[in-house]
Amino acid sequence: MPFSEKLKKLREENHYTQKYVAKYLNVARSTIAGYETKNRQPSHEKLTILAELFHVSVDYLLDDDISEITLSDKSTAQKSEHYLLTHFHRLSNSSKKELLNFLQYLEQRDESARSKSAL
Repeated sequence: MPFSEKLKKLREENHYTQKYVAKYLNVARSTIAGYETKNRQPSHEKLTILAELFHVSVDYLLDDDISEITLSDKSTAQKSEHYLLTHFHRLSNSSKKELLNFLQYLEQRDESARSKSAL
């Protein structure tokens, strides 16, 4: 699978928009569209950032022979954690406090549900 198809598949499987990936790479959305239609090739620096974003190797992105994308539950959890931490750091202090309070609420709710199901 060529890089252009692989990038599009990874982006769609992660439910990322071209705009989101472009912002992550600090490029225009049209640049991502160009990567996905074989019109443009990313620099080594941008390839490295893409590999980090999708938790794959640069070799994987460039190797046309690898056609399957397999994600383990652990990998998916790591992506979620990375996403949460990245976005948490961007929040204001008051938003961080609200998010932590909501997290405590979710933990209590889950604990209550576990207790009820154990009965």
